[in-house]
Amino acid sequence: KLQKIGIEALKQVTKRYARKQNRWVKNRFLSRPGPSVPPVYGLEVSDVSKWEESVLEPALEIVRSFIQGHQPAAAPVKMPCNETENKRSYHMCDLCDRIIIGDREWAAHRKSKSHLHQLKKRRKLDSDAVATIESQSISPDRDKELKEKGSPGQNDEELKFSV
Repeated sequence: KLQKIGIEALKQVTKRYARKQNRWVKNRFLSRPGPSVPPVYGLEVSDVSKWEESVLEPALEIVRSFIQGHQPAAAPVKMPCNETENKRSYHMCDLCDRIIIGDREWAAHRKSKSHLHQLKKRRKLDSDAVATIESQSISPDRDKELKEKGSPGQNDEELKFSV
């Protein structure tokens, strides 16, 4: 019984890890294609009984093609791209002090960890500034108290004249 539970837990963790890897490959290589991004090839891995013919042989053929210096027979995976997107648009991120060229790159930058971190820092600074201003403001009751006792400003003026 414990063995079955362990096997099921291992399968679940493995599936989660595979999804995480797929998401990483998609975000890293397919979402932002560029000159430094290698081609990514998809292989049919759903049927384990056909692993050699559907995974191993095509993968070895792709590797052999690269080693020999010619294009493999299989086509690399492509992400559908938006034709209306401007690849040469100019965006300035004042928060990160960076210039971003291209709509896709701009969208990726705005979702990036570094940008979100800078945004969080800015919001914290802004909320701290508002809290400081609010703590420095004087209520009408406190204002009356200071006038009756003599405000610190009045004492300063008296000191200046006495010197």
